Amino acid sequence: MAQFTADIAGMLEIFAIAAGLVLLHRASKEGPAKLLNAAGWVLIAGGVVVGACTTFYWFKYQSRGDLDSVHMGYPGMMDGAGTGMGPGMMGPGMGSMSPHRSQPSVEMGR
Repeated sequence: MAQFTADIAGMLEIFAIAAGLVLLHRASKEGPAKLLNAAGWVLIAGGVVVGACTTFYWFKYQSRGDLDSVHMGYPGMMDGAGTGMGPGMMGPGMGSMSPHRSQPSVEMGR
């Protein structure tokens, strides 16, 4: 699942670069279109820089084996690690069986 997230990020970067190229093409067809020209270069530069970052982290996570599993969770994630919430500190409705929530009653025949 994490690999698909990286692939989606890569596709968005490709779309940003393509949109930048379209803007540069359109700016060349019109008169003084400095803003379109600048926007095109910003999209291309941003797509390349973010693409390099995504590629770097994709290879980093791949080498650590983080992309081998189908889930994105890490050990300790369900006990509230990093959230300031420990076990038993979840609010109402956040746990699967909260002691403060009653089971819904089912009325037969109505």
